[in-house]
Amino acid sequence: MTPVPWPDAWQRALYGPGGFFTGEVGPAGHFRTAVHAAPAPLAAALARLARREGRTRVLDVGAGRGELLTALAACPDAAGLALHGVDVVARPAALPAAVGWSAGLDAVPPEAFAQALVIAWELLDDVPCPVLEVDDDGGLATVLVDARGVEHLAPGVDTGAAAWCAAWWPLDGAEPGDRVEVGLPRDALWAGLVRRAGATGAGATLLAVDYHHTRADRPSLGSLTGFRAGRAVPPVPDGSCDVTAHVAMDAVAAAGEAAGATGTRLLDQRAALLDLGVTAVPAGSPLPADAAAAARALAERSATAELLDRGALGGFAWLLQRA
Repeated sequence: MTPVPWPDAWQRALYGPGGFFTGEVGPAGHFRTAVHAAPAPLAAALARLARREGRTRVLDVGAGRGELLTALAACPDAAGLALHGVDVVARPAALPAAVGWSAGLDAVPPEAFAQALVIAWELLDDVPCPVLEVDDDGGLATVLVDARGVEHLAPGVDTGAAAWCAAWWPLDGAEPGDRVEVGLPRDALWAGLVRRAGATGAGATLLAVDYHHTRADRPSLGSLTGFRAGRAVPPVPDGSCDVTAHVAMDAVAAAGEAAGATGTRLLDQRAALLDLGVTAVPAGSPLPADAAAAARALAERSATAELLDRGALGGFAWLLQRA
């Protein structure tokens, strides 16, 4: 493959024919998110969030193979909530019959946004975005990549990307080799969700959860990486691994507000889940006498602790906005 800008290679590798997310295995075969680690307590917390916000449905955008929706369908706290998922694949065979499904964001019916808690769980980090690098002369160059993951620099950058950098990832004092992942496509996707939710006139709450950074802590070398079979690997855009980069969540929040969102809250997952009633069981607390029940209790305690650990899943950002 002739070297092309990262977004083109990234899009094809994840979402093209035979891509990482369109293949038979799906993301759960390669990495574990909070949805896979602790589906039951997470589903209960999100159901409580929907009730608190006065929402009557949940729309899961980037729903994978429906793992979170399946957990919500089995969750007593979610009883009565209409559930709908969307991803780039056809309806998963194991999805409960009561859960709606759309293959592709354009296919989601408007009513799925009305009075909904719209969830984008680890979606934005998989939205391809331009990658720029400071070259040896101190200027910005566009990073190109081939199918083997070999990168090349092309002098110059798009004016929109340059403007985004000036606003959100300033490069004052940057050195050759420093990099930027331009969040414009992530901002645009989020703003589009806000506008679609707002267009119903019924109200909605939108939640994005992701790896993140803000202007105060942008990674000077970027965060582009790959994941395969549970391990971080070089980001080779050949469909064999996930290709991901952390999200400039402050820029996403501003894009949502520009699209009409209100009530912005940006907090970490630990704080969000504690506020929703998820609590860790103190070490040494009694276990059930039955061996099987004790094993289940230990597994649940471990999963909940992982959800709340700021050094693990608890450090993810939660962005909440209303439309």
